[in-house]
Amino acid sequence: MSKKNNIYTLEQNLIEELNNNKEEILNSSYPEDLINDYADSWIPIYNWDVLETAQSDLYLLNEADEDETGGSIIQKIQTAIYYRLTDAGNKWLQDNQDQEVA
Repeated sequence: MSKKNNIYTLEQNLIEELNNNKEEILNSSYPEDLINDYADSWIPIYNWDVLETAQSDLYLLNEADEDETGGSIIQKIQTAIYYRLTDAGNKWLQDNQDQEVA
């Protein structure tokens, strides 16, 4: 039995990966770019996985509906997932940069 795709699991997996690469990210001249790359790598690519992820948080569908960039509904949901993951990643970055300063 496969594990169901879930936005919360994707966020946790992203944070775990960021923690595993913390030194590289915090020492980077452009840490936001690394956050974006890591977030992008967690976006589901198969339609079923995208829909399963959206089902875990139906607000993703609302976010996708607000996307005016064009493309299919699957692409819009993927974009909504990307924004959710980058938000989580940027919060992680802010928290860890604040700890470095303190």
